[in-house]
Amino acid sequence: MKLIRNPSFTSLLKCVSQLSLETLSKPPISETGFLLCCTQNPRSLTTQRTAAGDDVSSEKSSVKKTRNGTRITPRFRKLAEEAMLNYFYSTRGLQYMIAESMSKNSPIFIDNLLKKVSCVAASDINQCITRYLRFHPVNEFEPFLESSGLKPMEYTLLVPSDKIFLNEDAFLLENHHVLCYCGVDPKKIGKIFKEAREVFGYETGVLASKIKGYEDLGFSRLFLSKLIVSSPSILIGNTNLEVAKFLNRLKSVGFDFDWVMENLSEEASCDWSSVNRVLSLLKEICFDEDELCGLIRKCPRLVFENSGKWTLILAGFETKLGSSRSELCSLFQKFPQIQVEKCVWNLRHCFLFLKEIEMEDDEIRKVFRSHSWWLGSCRLKKTSSLLINLMAGKTRVCQVIQENPEEMKKWTIGSKIQPLPASEVNIVSKTMKTQFLLDLGYKENSEEMEKAFKRFHGRGSELRQRFNVLVSLGLNEKDVKDMVKASPNILSQASDVLESKVNYLVNELGYPLSSLVAFPSCLKFTLERMKLRFSMFSWLQARGKANPKLTISTVLACSDKIFATCYVNRHPDGPKHLEDLKKLHV
Repeated sequence: MKLIRNPSFTSLLKCVSQLSLETLSKPPISETGFLLCCTQNPRSLTTQRTAAGDDVSSEKSSVKKTRNGTRITPRFRKLAEEAMLNYFYSTRGLQYMIAESMSKNSPIFIDNLLKKVSCVAASDINQCITRYLRFHPVNEFEPFLESSGLKPMEYTLLVPSDKIFLNEDAFLLENHHVLCYCGVDPKKIGKIFKEAREVFGYETGVLASKIKGYEDLGFSRLFLSKLIVSSPSILIGNTNLEVAKFLNRLKSVGFDFDWVMENLSEEASCDWSSVNRVLSLLKEICFDEDELCGLIRKCPRLVFENSGKWTLILAGFETKLGSSRSELCSLFQKFPQIQVEKCVWNLRHCFLFLKEIEMEDDEIRKVFRSHSWWLGSCRLKKTSSLLINLMAGKTRVCQVIQENPEEMKKWTIGSKIQPLPASEVNIVSKTMKTQFLLDLGYKENSEEMEKAFKRFHGRGSELRQRFNVLVSLGLNEKDVKDMVKASPNILSQASDVLESKVNYLVNELGYPLSSLVAFPSCLKFTLERMKLRFSMFSWLQARGKANPKLTISTVLACSDKIFATCYVNRHPDGPKHLEDLKKLHV
């Protein structure tokens, strides 16, 4: 069944094709990432940052001693945590659960604090920290956000510049409590704070009512807690019906909430509209619900990886290459055990490789329609590297792929590339080229023969044909042998090009054939260069600025700069006339 015969499927793929590789290949710059270098909280207790992207592990490893040089041991750190708990709970009056989490789950903050206090013994740590904090109140947002699962480089700009105490933010702790009561792990609330900050500014009862709205849709508290961490944006605005729509569609084909929880990532936020689009695509591709259910269960990443956007791109890519509905279904059924994103990039790399070796479009479509399922797991070497290692030209490589596309499995990164075996045509050509060189006077299997084989470019039949053309133009066969041995590159040109150059020099300009024998390299220069140079000399001769008798080498061999300096500039109008001639001979 062809795609063009399925209007609903075709319209669906129009939306798919609008997604671009460039959009997904470059992660969007978050607001915090963009502003990171622009500002810092002046009241921050964290170590001064030399760069926005300092590695947290290096920050930890640098903390070894207190201010007065006492080594910080695990016992020191444990006592410091107890001192911080006492400070946050008893002195600052924070809820015990929050105070305990801030003291136990913010090691970087504790280490930085210890570097600022003078302590000689573990028994003094409580007193030292209490004394220090009495005169240096800490910014409570830092340990709060660190204990919520964020790294210093992530929360730097999330720390308010006009507040240092948590209770200064009227609804922050209240909404934090609501999320914890809902079942969200306190160590994961930082992701919500980073991606949906406005949630913590909701007035009393607003967040609880939003959560209840999802519970009314039938979501269990356990499932809802993971859903909120995975997609904090569902707590912004009205109830996200795309979520309910997706879950109901999955439920209708046999998937429960537990299965969704297992495959839902808490690291990356989910775009539910995109997930619904990919589910619609897979439903259209599969021929019945059993096939759809089996496909999703076998390869859930088609739906959940990056909200299914790479799957949509893959489907659009294959469709543009002519894949039918059944071929797309077969591709997804055989999908390799790799990330969808990696599969797309491998296929794209393979497509560019086939274009670079100049394979016909129809042949490229045949390769992808039948072999995409394994090409997606192969990362090919660069085209230039492959051609060198295969010791073959583009035409030969195209021929090998058309005969057996699975040969490309041997050309992946990390594999040792073996040269392609010589084809029958190449063997015949090599034989004819060898015979041609023997006729020129080279000795078989000699070092000179080996060097000549590399210097003479072209098939044996072509070399012989071009040699015969020069003989047919009146040159002695012995002279032609001497010419091509002195300048093998002249036989790299097509026969008609050689003939036109000889006719121009001999018949139009009147040079004798002997001048070609004396300077055979003249035939390497383009006909355009010949006409430009000799026309310029003719103009100079007519004005008495050049000798009437000049050898071919004098006219052609010098560089453009020397030609202009030594000849063109002899007449004040020479440069202008040369430019006019260039326009004429382009």
